[in-house]
Amino acid sequence: MKILDELYDLLGMFTLAETMKPERIESWPLDGMPIPEKEQYHSEQIEKVKFDYTPQTLSEYIGQENAKSRIAIYVKKVHLKPCHLIISGTRGHGKSTLVYIIANILGAKIDTYVGGNFTIENLHNFINKNHSDNELHILFIDEVHGISRETSEYMLPILQSFILPNGNKKIKPFIMMGATTNLEILQKSSQPFLDRCDLLELEHYNADDIKQMMKNYNDKLYQKNITEEAYNLISINTRFNPRTTLSLFDDFVITEDLQEVFRSRNIVKNGLTTKDIVILEHLKEIKKPVGIEVLAVITNQTRESYKEIQEPFLLRCGYISRTARGRVLTLKGETLLQELTK
Repeated sequence: MKILDELYDLLGMFTLAETMKPERIESWPLDGMPIPEKEQYHSEQIEKVKFDYTPQTLSEYIGQENAKSRIAIYVKKVHLKPCHLIISGTRGHGKSTLVYIIANILGAKIDTYVGGNFTIENLHNFINKNHSDNELHILFIDEVHGISRETSEYMLPILQSFILPNGNKKIKPFIMMGATTNLEILQKSSQPFLDRCDLLELEHYNADDIKQMMKNYNDKLYQKNITEEAYNLISINTRFNPRTTLSLFDDFVITEDLQEVFRSRNIVKNGLTTKDIVILEHLKEIKKPVGIEVLAVITNQTRESYKEIQEPFLLRCGYISRTARGRVLTLKGETLLQELTK
């Protein structure tokens, strides 16, 4: 038990025992950022907090009102007949959390796999487990776009009619749920698989949602005295991503220094990082469309990482534009670069 307790503590999140004393930062690019007086602290002075924040119900889940309405309909539909669900959305937007919330609502057991590692053998093991249990089971495949064509095609009669493709044998019904950050891949490689599921596409969060998440998070874990100005400044530098938001907030609680937090994460302004600025400056210098391969290379990342993580934010904010010949800098992007050099 002692070992388990120590492991549990190691998985906890650290907070400072002292209260925060915000003041102003004078230098750009963090103008107007509240910052406490910097104090020396040691690890033995840090109070450990046992982490338990993940929303368990739809009412605790902030934002995504359309998705929550759809889920309410989906849950009613499941009570009539088993039906499958794919949730699509940006990394860190709460797809897996919603799957577990649905499982809680349905009172179902959930078995989790990752698409790239999910095999037909895994599927058979799940089917056998489901068959031997009287309770409802959910087969959850995270990053479901990574599932192989062979496995997705094998699953088609199972998802459609709960019939094994070899032998036409009926099996006990279950629910399959998937989460994906790349719906395009799934559409291209496994459209018949996708057609057998309801599709739920998550929307992007706004600053108010992000701020409310932080407040709820603070109330539940830390109970720190955080200024509204600090909440506002953190929220606009998170790219409006819940996972990034909570990580940034943890750093702020630990360091009591937003400038240090932003600097350590290479955040320059409004969620833009030094990598983003490199991209904008390159497009400005070239003055013609640039392919994503080049932009990935100059920012030292893979083509996939650039396309899935870096570019969507720049496009959504209107700093770059996508053309048939490549990416170009917009007027908004040029204006931003001018502001940064003042």
